Amino acid sequence: MNHLKYIIFFLLTGCVSVNIPTSSGVKAANINFKVPEKPFIPMASKSADKAWINEKTGNTISYQSDCGSPLDPPLQQIESDTLNFLENLKINSSNSKTFNGRESLETLAQGNVDGILVKLRVITFKKNNCSYSLVYGGVSDKFNLDLNSFDQFLKGFKAP
Repeated sequence: MNHLKYIIFFLLTGCVSVNIPTSSGVKAANINFKVPEKPFIPMASKSADKAWINEKTGNTISYQSDCGSPLDPPLQQIESDTLNFLENLKINSSNSKTFNGRESLETLAQGNVDGILVKLRVITFKKNNCSYSLVYGGVSDKFNLDLNSFDQFLKGFKAP
């Protein structure tokens, strides 16, 4: 299990700590969200605004925000920067939707991290001069186990 935690931690920090060239480094304030319910627990991350892990499955939920950037990258670029750490990246689906009253890009992707197949579901959107990436990830064979928790998190996430 410790190896799984290491992989998921790498997955989480890798997917949200990518050096996005347009990043201003300013995090959004006044975000409303409901903390994922147990068995998810808070997880330290230097790059995510907030992150949680289910220690039983290793699945993670996190979000990252970036505000005040002088450049305005398209959603596809923000998403690409979020996913670029995966080796053998495969996009299973990518759809434009409305999320939080804004156009968003919802993507299901898979790839390898340290030789282990992982899956990610990423919601990317921009609102009021901020960009957001909401990420759910896990090892491929455990990925579906906590999708409902991520759906509940999405329902309660409100950017200002």
